[in-house]
Amino acid sequence: MSAPRGAADRPRRLLALAWIALVAVEVVTQLALKFAGKATGGFDFSAHAFRLALASGWLWLAIATYCSGFFLWMLILRHSDLSRAFPTSAIVFVAVMLASWLQLHEPIGGVQLVGATVIVAGILQLGRSGAELPPSPTTTE
Repeated sequence: MSAPRGAADRPRRLLALAWIALVAVEVVTQLALKFAGKATGGFDFSAHAFRLALASGWLWLAIATYCSGFFLWMLILRHSDLSRAFPTSAIVFVAVMLASWLQLHEPIGGVQLVGATVIVAGILQLGRSGAELPPSPTTTE
């Protein structure tokens, strides 16, 4: 007897949600670091600069989201091949570029658009080259 279709789709949905969450927390991390840098000004490795940085809520948000991204990445790698997951993670560059344009009003030029297009095309090609999700490795504890 085979497993119900919904149960078979669960790992794929979990992986998709992990990717979406990873992109979101990576974008928040980069924006928070940008805002922390603006709030603290130039950093000169003095005790005063460290105190200013540590007093920034933006820095603490960046640290929290960076740690969250680490755990999401571990989840993704548990269910993916590194050779496909790592190139796919480049979608974060595109998402950060778009968020910077929307939130910080940073310009996006032709070179950035070409680069983003190449990244997206490469990810789509990776998806076409192996559409089946490999079975999850079993662990013995």
